Amino acid sequence: MFGDSHVFSVKYEFTTNPFNEKGLLAESWGVFELWVNGKELCNSSKNNHEHTAYEWNLYHLVEWLGENLPIILLDEEFPLPVQGKTALELLTKSLEFDSDNDDEFDEWFSTKQDWEFKHSWFSSRGGSYLPEVYFRRIGNQIEISWNNEDLYAEGISFPFITGVEYVPIEIFDTVLKNYIHDFLKMLRLKTECIDEFEKFSEKVL
Repeated sequence: MFGDSHVFSVKYEFTTNPFNEKGLLAESWGVFELWVNGKELCNSSKNNHEHTAYEWNLYHLVEWLGENLPIILLDEEFPLPVQGKTALELLTKSLEFDSDNDDEFDEWFSTKQDWEFKHSWFSSRGGSYLPEVYFRRIGNQIEISWNNEDLYAEGISFPFITGVEYVPIEIFDTVLKNYIHDFLKMLRLKTECIDEFEKFSEKVL
């Protein structure tokens, strides 16, 4: 585990891939936990049965973090002129926009979608039941918000449906960078796909 689960932490472990997959993607199969102020956000249940940990090709998460962590750490404003205290409120307000000008309408929602891709890992779920979590810098803190209400139609639910928490930016930065570096180190030790790993590592770092 990297960090303190009562503040912010990440925990992962490689496990046996249950599918007939090949290559680095297959070798990255594992369990992943994200803890924010004592809440583990990634475990889920199906049809209200026992909660299980998130388990998938962790390649997708690490790739997304490597590409977008530098962006999240910037003290940037939300790119659309709407008011809201959290990412969830800003995105909800963004949906109220309307225009008879097709180009203006498309530009607005393209800007919204681009921000979502860079601040939520949901687009990189790779077919898994990943919660919808947003990461946004607010001064010296990172706002972590999530909305999992009616996220999947297959009876999948999460113990923490909606919420917002804040963690110090230094802790957020250190924990995720330590996770990425350890993940790459351990994946390098187990993989036989050296060329593929080198390209992935270069992209992530």
